[in-house]
Amino acid sequence: MDKLKGIENGYPEEYREQYLAALTVASFRYEKLSNETALALNGLKTKIVRQVRAKRNNPKAIKEPNPTGGRVNAQNLPGTPSLCLPLSGYFPPDIPPVARLNGLIGRCSKPFEKQLTESDVKVSQCRLSLNKFDVQNAVMPLLKKEEDSADGIPVKTYDANGKEYPMTFITWSSKFHVLKEGWMKFCTDHSLLAHQDFVTLWAFRNLQTGDLSFVITSRRLEVFEAIKRKRLN
Repeated sequence: MDKLKGIENGYPEEYREQYLAALTVASFRYEKLSNETALALNGLKTKIVRQVRAKRNNPKAIKEPNPTGGRVNAQNLPGTPSLCLPLSGYFPPDIPPVARLNGLIGRCSKPFEKQLTESDVKVSQCRLSLNKFDVQNAVMPLLKKEEDSADGIPVKTYDANGKEYPMTFITWSSKFHVLKEGWMKFCTDHSLLAHQDFVTLWAFRNLQTGDLSFVITSRRLEVFEAIKRKRLN
């Protein structure tokens, strides 16, 4: 009997804590997480991965990479509020990290993010709707006097790899702001899904052509319904 003392379910007492921990971790694959928990875990993962990569590249300091490759031509618009989704823990760089746009990004908005809706990915709609607050603070300050979004402004939109998608930025009925035409091609090429995919946008002026342009990147989370975002400042 003395030999069995401290043994539970066949495990010695000194291994019982490790056994319970392993059992808990193994059960996670069958656990259905809430949207808030999924976002929180994804944010924590993003933060840890970023820190690990930074330490690997420069053990003495943790710095955000310079997306313009050392040529800092881009300038963020002053006073642009930062936006994020609650618990996402996602903070994209102020300048879009697209290598093919090095030296081409002039005045640039700070990034803003949107969770895609059913209508954003519906073929019959053929447009990406943009939040009014985001447009007023990020896009409108970049427009020239002769540009009127009500008439539609041709823009070049780039994905994370620098692939170009011609689109039109337009305002409908003085209050609905959308990117249309090339949006569905972008949506199809990246297999975007409603609710699960979150797109980050930057608006900027092309230093070479002077044209209004956008960069759109996406990330996918284990979220299956719309969530409410909040403003950081």
